[in-house]
Amino acid sequence: MIFEFLRGKIDIVLEKFDFSPGETIKGKAVINLKKPIKAKGLKIGFYGIKIIKEKVTSERGTPTTRTRKEIIHKFEISLGGEKEYLKGEYPFEIKIPENVPAQPKIPKEGILSVLIKGTKVLSEAMGVSFRIQWYLETTLEIPMAFDMKKKIFINIG
Repeated sequence: MIFEFLRGKIDIVLEKFDFSPGETIKGKAVINLKKPIKAKGLKIGFYGIKIIKEKVTSERGTPTTRTRKEIIHKFEISLGGEKEYLKGEYPFEIKIPENVPAQPKIPKEGILSVLIKGTKVLSEAMGVSFRIQWYLETTLEIPMAFDMKKKIFINIG
């Protein structure tokens, strides 16, 4: 982004990117700015978005695909309050709830693989399919300017 070139950089560093329900995400938000910036705060959020694709027929009878998104999980924590930020590392730990919907891991072979793949093909043929996208986003909230943000995607399965 052009703002990185002008203002500096904000990043998220994780120990790993693949998780299971109930695990703890450990990492740190890293700020490296070119000059101090007065901000309202620094936060990190853990989000789950369900992306649903539906086959629909228009009034004219033309088939089309519609995509919609639903927030299925939202959890945010503060990493720092109102102050001047320049450089720093802000560690965090976020526990993934046991009951979050995970993407099924499809085995390469066997009856379970055939069943899972068959179910997916059937649901797509019926006109509805979905996937869940999990990500972390850190935000440096800057008054009267664009916030600095960094988003990274993770896998939960």
